[in-house]
Amino acid sequence: MYKVLLIDDDKTARYILKRFNWKAYGFTIAGEASDGKEALQMLTNDSFDLVITDIKMPGMDGIEFSNELKWANVDICLIFLSTHSDFKYAKQAIRLGVFDYITKPVDDAVLCEVLERVRLHLARKESSRLKIQEEHRLIEESLAVHYPVNKEKEIMAYILAGKAAAMAVAEETVNELAEMLGRDTLKLEQLLAIILANFNQVIAKHFPWLPNFENTVYQDKIERSNSLAVVKASFLTCVSSRIKVIRKYELHHTDSVISRTCQYVMEHIEESNTLEVIANEVLLHKDYLGKIFKQKTGLNLNDYVTKAKMEHAKQLLGMGKYKNYEISERLGYSSPDYFCRLFKKYTRQTPLEYKKRLGL
Repeated sequence: MYKVLLIDDDKTARYILKRFNWKAYGFTIAGEASDGKEALQMLTNDSFDLVITDIKMPGMDGIEFSNELKWANVDICLIFLSTHSDFKYAKQAIRLGVFDYITKPVDDAVLCEVLERVRLHLARKESSRLKIQEEHRLIEESLAVHYPVNKEKEIMAYILAGKAAAMAVAEETVNELAEMLGRDTLKLEQLLAIILANFNQVIAKHFPWLPNFENTVYQDKIERSNSLAVVKASFLTCVSSRIKVIRKYELHHTDSVISRTCQYVMEHIEESNTLEVIANEVLLHKDYLGKIFKQKTGLNLNDYVTKAKMEHAKQLLGMGKYKNYEISERLGYSSPDYFCRLFKKYTRQTPLEYKKRLGL
C-alpha cells in the first residue's frame, strides 16, 4: 500500500476524504496535518508516497509547503486541493512541479482517475529506482570486483577533513579499478560516477545549505572518454573541487567562524542580517569578521548575505503569490526599489522578467 498524507485545516474535509475507498486503489491514509508546517514535521519523522494538500490554509499554506519541499530537495508526489477561485494558484503549482490538482468538493470519479495515474507514476518511479539498483549490482558482478566501499569511505573522510590526502587515495582507487576492469573506460566511468554521487549525498547531508552557493560541486560529472587518463583526471578534478569547497568555508572545523556564519545566514535568511548582527552571533568584532570572511572565501560578507537573499527571493518569486514589496519586507529590505535593483544586478533580470521566464 502507498502511504498518503492529508493536509487541510478543515477537519470535515479531511473526514470526507478519509471515507473514500483508498485501499481499492492501493493507497492508505497514513497521516493527517492541519497545515504545511505540521506536515513538514511529520515528514521528518515518517515517509509518505503521496501528499494531498489544500492550497489555502492558515499558517503555512500549500504553495509555501510545496516550495519548502523543493527547497529541501524532498522528492514526493504532491496533489493540490483547490476551489475554483484558487484555480490560478493551482496552475502555478503545476508549473512548480506539483503532480496534479483536484477542485473542491472532491468528486470520487475524479479522485479515482487521479489515483490511477499516481499509482502508475509511483510504480514507474519504483521501477526506475530498482532498475538503477540492478544496474549498480550488475556493474559490480560484471566487473568481478567488490564495490570499493572502504576506499570510498577513506576518500570521503579526507574530503570532509579538507585534506589533500584524498587525492592520493582517489588516484590509487582509479588505478586499481582500471586494472581490474581491464581498462574498460566506460565501466570505470560508471563506477566512478556512483562514487561521486555518494560523495554528493554525504556533503549535502552535512551541509544542506551548501548547494545554494557552490552549484558546481553538484553539477560536475565524470567525463566520458576512451582515454583512461582523461577519465582519471576528471574524477580527480571532482575530488579536488570538493576539498577546495570544504576548505573555503572551513567546514572541516566544526566550530569554525566561516561555517557558523554561513549556517546562521541560511537559518535567518528572512531577517535583517547586518554585519553587526552576524558578528554578535558568532562572538566576533564586525571588522574582524568581515576581514576573515573575505580572506577565507574571497567574498565580502555583505555580498554573501545578498547572494543568499537573492537565491531565496528566486524561490519566493517562483511561488507566484508574493508581490515585490512583500518579498522585500520578508527579506528585511525597507525599500522595494532597492530590492529590485539588487535582484536585477544578481540575475540580470527584473523580478517581473524572472517570473515571466517561469511562466507565472
